[in-house]
Amino acid sequence: MLALAALLSACGGGSEGVGGLQPAGAQAPSPNPSIMTTASTPPTNSTISEELAAYQFLNAERGRCGFGLLAANAPLDAAARAHADYLIVNSLNSHLEDATLFPEGFTGTDPAARVRAQGYADLGGVTDEFAFFTSSNAALPKSGIGVLGIRGLLNAPYHLNGLMSGYRDVGVAVRSREDTGKGQPGVFVQVNAAYTASAGPQRLGSSDALTYPCEGTANVNPQLSNETPNPVPGRDLRTAPLGSTVYIAVREGNRLAITRAAMTRAATGESVALRTPVTSANDPHGPCLTGCFGPHQAYVVPDAPLLPDTAYTVMLGGTNNGTAFSRSFTFSTGSGG
Repeated sequence: MLALAALLSACGGGSEGVGGLQPAGAQAPSPNPSIMTTASTPPTNSTISEELAAYQFLNAERGRCGFGLLAANAPLDAAARAHADYLIVNSLNSHLEDATLFPEGFTGTDPAARVRAQGYADLGGVTDEFAFFTSSNAALPKSGIGVLGIRGLLNAPYHLNGLMSGYRDVGVAVRSREDTGKGQPGVFVQVNAAYTASAGPQRLGSSDALTYPCEGTANVNPQLSNETPNPVPGRDLRTAPLGSTVYIAVREGNRLAITRAAMTRAATGESVALRTPVTSANDPHGPCLTGCFGPHQAYVVPDAPLLPDTAYTVMLGGTNNGTAFSRSFTFSTGSGG
């Protein structure tokens, strides 16, 4: 049985981002030169099918919902691969590295230091995300785990926040003890995304808004059974999982308020019980400089798992810098958990 453990990103050097919702009546964000709509460069690790698949899947999800594509980047690929190997060799699960206690494979204490060490210059912002899979089979095969890891991270609110933010470049690694020759069993799916200070982050227009999932998003994980930090402190998500997370945001620098959030089963209209929307005002892990929800971001999540292979309609309302918006879209769950 696979077990997913996902940890909160530890961003160094700042974390600018875009995300969220659209104003009333809007079906797509307005044309915006800040948003990347093409990313033709294949990942440096393209010979490894799991990493290529994970990269393409993340870009497909970002692009479909209007968050902008990410360009594959060799230094970020190297940073992701080196950190995943460090965790495997030293049997750790952490966003940090310690040159004194665990010197083997050390490339930098924090994500910013590690991407700079690999040659990513002029760093403006960075995020570090990983999912770790273990099973009773010590030689856990990698097949399908790249996409499975990204899909899991996209249903964990603090990781979803990072993966849908305004980074421009990305590196992906899918690594196991088979790659390092020693260390802990299991598979790490490691993602490092960043942007340069000179380019700045991808940013939405001042009145634009988006969601993830969005209209037509399919195979969303129907439940969240693990995230670190725990989005509901004190609740054991292994025995009392949440449902599918809906991420909401407006342009960085704007202020988002959610005044209405509802979800129904599309086929029957049956209402789904949602938890109170989480914003910067009530984020249980805020306020913090990076990794938490800012004034332009929010999320809502069902209080219990959704049904697998089922369509759900989301209805949202609120204000973007005081201007009212409403949004309705339908997504469908997959069979995963």
